[in-house]
Amino acid sequence: MVSLTLGLCAVILTAGANQPLLNLLSTGLVSVAFASLGIRENRKLIAEGAHKSAIAASTARYIGLVWTWGALALLVIYALVFDNTWKEWWQFFLSFAAAAVGSIIFANMLGRDAEQGRHDESVMGLGRLLVKVQLIGMMVGIISLLIDGKFPRDTAHMDWAACNIFFFGGLAIAAICANALAASRS
Repeated sequence: MVSLTLGLCAVILTAGANQPLLNLLSTGLVSVAFASLGIRENRKLIAEGAHKSAIAASTARYIGLVWTWGALALLVIYALVFDNTWKEWWQFFLSFAAAAVGSIIFANMLGRDAEQGRHDESVMGLGRLLVKVQLIGMMVGIISLLIDGKFPRDTAHMDWAACNIFFFGGLAIAAICANALAASRS
């Protein structure tokens, strides 16, 4: 909760101050922090010999953190700070919120399995599939932002702060997913 709150404050304040470079830097730093925390916890759990479900729950929880951060940042920036000046913000907010809720529900389900010492291979297989789909989706999204010239985005376009969130949030999710897939193979 602390990292989510600090991450939101940094991104919202720099967007509200109309400081695109500071927003870019804060969004990047927050995303690196989230990815680093997720990867570090994943590796720690593996080193401790934690239950596979606990490791997968941690991965899903950190992915959910990034989705939650993106959803809340879009909500506050575009509904309150920029006063609805970018009309498509709510579609991205709803998509991010749905991905966040799904990730958190999945993490809680895996956490309950780990607490009971259970290991459901079909659930773990679904988790691996979801991680692969998100990794591919984030890579496609990042590449499309670069090809379309939407990152970095000029402040003449009202979605400039959202593009920072999309780019760096995508990088964070991709890093968490790539780490989880690499760790599961070894």
